Amino acid sequence: MNSKDHFPFAVRPLPYPAKSLAPFLNARTVKIHHDGHYAMHIEKLNRILESFPKYHSLPLDALIMKQAFLPHEIRNEVKLHAGGALNHMLFFECLAPASKSSISESFKKLLSDSFASFENFKDLMKKAALSLKGGGSAYLASDRDGRFHILALNDFETPIEHCLNPILPIDMWEHSYYLQYQYHRREYINNIFNIINWQRAEMNYFSA
Repeated sequence: MNSKDHFPFAVRPLPYPAKSLAPFLNARTVKIHHDGHYAMHIEKLNRILESFPKYHSLPLDALIMKQAFLPHEIRNEVKLHAGGALNHMLFFECLAPASKSSISESFKKLLSDSFASFENFKDLMKKAALSLKGGGSAYLASDRDGRFHILALNDFETPIEHCLNPILPIDMWEHSYYLQYQYHRREYINNIFNIINWQRAEMNYFSA
């Protein structure tokens, strides 16, 4: 991943109308998640960095990678909000209306070859998502050799901290689904695969 954004960070607008992900995610859930939770991370990250101009040129991924070198007094907060901003940004960019959620045969074959079948890949992603007991994300990521990895990451952790390239997240924080699905997490996870932006996921893989 190579984000060119830097301070002052801005919320990226949804690349589709909020209502267009229905019925799998309704407009209210999408808008509150995007305009509230995602925006909160951006706002707080900017507020933290405002007094530290030395770091204003760093994009999100660099802030995450170099967090050990940040001043002690802002390190944990930057980790939280840079990670939260990046995870939210990728989550919304990796969704698409169901009518546009089609995967190329070449990318599907890559996933099938890596995980025995495409259905097995989806099952492993679902298991990773269900394994998260609190907030976090299930991630498809890749290493420097192009090998795929599936991760269950707690809180606002990202694949970057594991020296991996983020490809596709499934947000498992309650605010991602609770307004629509309440405690039916499995239903949310199953339905999210109807609105994956596979073109974006493939781009994330090949742009690493």
